[in-house]
Amino acid sequence: MKEGIYETIQSLKDFYSRKIRIKLILYSILTGILTGAIVSSYTYLLKVATLARNEMIKNSNNIFSFIGIIFLFILIACFIQFTINKYPLISGSGIPQVMGIVQNKFKFNWFPELVTKFISGLLAIFIGFSMGREGPSIHLGALVGDAINKVTKRTEVQRKYLITCGASAGLAAAFNAPLAGAIFAVEELHKFFSPVLLICIMMGTLFSNVVSKMILGTGLSFEKFTFVSPIVYDFKSILLHLFLIFLLSIIMVLGALAFNYYIIKFKDVYKKLKLSNYTKFSIVAIISLLVVIFLPEVTGGGHELVEKLFDSNMTIKFLLLLLVAKFFFLMLCYATGTPGGIFLPLLVIGALIGKIFGSVLVNNFGFSESYGTLFVLIAMTSYFTAVVRSPITGIVLILEMSGNFTNLFSLTMASTITYLISELLKQESVYEILYQKMIKNEEENSISSKMVTFTIPVTADSRLSNKKVKDIKWPKNLLIVGIRRQNEEFIPNGETIVLDSDVLIFLTDENTAKIHQEKISELGLETYLNEN
Repeated sequence: MKEGIYETIQSLKDFYSRKIRIKLILYSILTGILTGAIVSSYTYLLKVATLARNEMIKNSNNIFSFIGIIFLFILIACFIQFTINKYPLISGSGIPQVMGIVQNKFKFNWFPELVTKFISGLLAIFIGFSMGREGPSIHLGALVGDAINKVTKRTEVQRKYLITCGASAGLAAAFNAPLAGAIFAVEELHKFFSPVLLICIMMGTLFSNVVSKMILGTGLSFEKFTFVSPIVYDFKSILLHLFLIFLLSIIMVLGALAFNYYIIKFKDVYKKLKLSNYTKFSIVAIISLLVVIFLPEVTGGGHELVEKLFDSNMTIKFLLLLLVAKFFFLMLCYATGTPGGIFLPLLVIGALIGKIFGSVLVNNFGFSESYGTLFVLIAMTSYFTAVVRSPITGIVLILEMSGNFTNLFSLTMASTITYLISELLKQESVYEILYQKMIKNEEENSISSKMVTFTIPVTADSRLSNKKVKDIKWPKNLLIVGIRRQNEEFIPNGETIVLDSDVLIFLTDENTAKIHQEKISELGLETYLNEN
């Protein structure tokens, strides 16, 4: 009798659990459909905005109309700055914000942030900023996922799934790359795998991609790169090919170090300038207008520039000019905090380096044109891996964007070699660096002084076990005020040794607790790995 009752209860629990998973998958599909519609509209309107701006500048044939354009650019700059002041989380690409929301560091205000991110992102491209649409597309998708979660009142775990699903759907719609969107969500955002999470993400990305194709068409992102791999598969040719990839990978890792350094350096210098944010933003907008007039190739995300590299006879000097201008103009634009991404621009920078590298091979060592062009794709994959530290995403993304899987060997080797070199140099992901800086700024700007306590358990053989309190590097403003050991509590001193099963009691302000509690919890749970 008891066994029958137990089995009945268990079957009801299993049914309830299955029902929740089915609902979650259906909500993931809805997230994908809505994200696809919003991101596709965003992509379409970006093209319209760019064409309208170019037409406006082309028709400005007197001094008064040009002054009017300057005034319009300044007015737009002030509006974007106003939206950033009102909703700080819309600034930048949005990927660090999504990382923060997945880790419970931030809270979205989904409707106003979605609207302002959408409009301000469009306006930033209209005034010629060197920003991509992919980061904002990921952010917009995450906001859609958060909206569906709030409307349907899902649990905290399901909320993370829907936000991750929306973010991956955003990337899928922006690049017409559903597999890359799914892999990016697991590899960079969630850093966790489960069958339920994967099926939710896949449903979201696939339906987002379907809607995107209905609105924007079925064309590939890089249609001109569908050539068959020019590699000759014999021992000497493969050895030479791997050597050239190795050389390029070293260049790309060095380029990634420069990218990560300057993106933070420009933000710091911009922040320290003793001018109002409105004035600084307006100055950058005027610089952008000059770039639009004299070097329009480096404005916007740069998709058209990559397409031109396929059949263009640009000189190496001009390619170098485009590379330097694109790099530093991107850094300047991103420093303003304007809603816009670095995802596509960093691919463009990689493509320019690859084109220069390939041109040297063709012009000086007798390689074929198609072989030189192949290094544009290899360089994009390598640079993405070096900067973002997501090798699998980089491989799949370029394969889907080019629609050519014959280059799988080259892209995989480039990504792997680049990743290994980056590991040796302890290179971090640019999004992780930006995320940590965002957390640090949140800590510095916080004014809350409310004191709170929290507890952390210490598991067997964790990184806190068997260490003296004084030998552990605790964060600033954090005070260990007690240890609970075997149902007794006492106040520790520097010589007190932390033991397995201890419960540590901390006193700190509310904001320090919010920022560091998770990290200390990980130290209390994390065990040493045998590295020998």
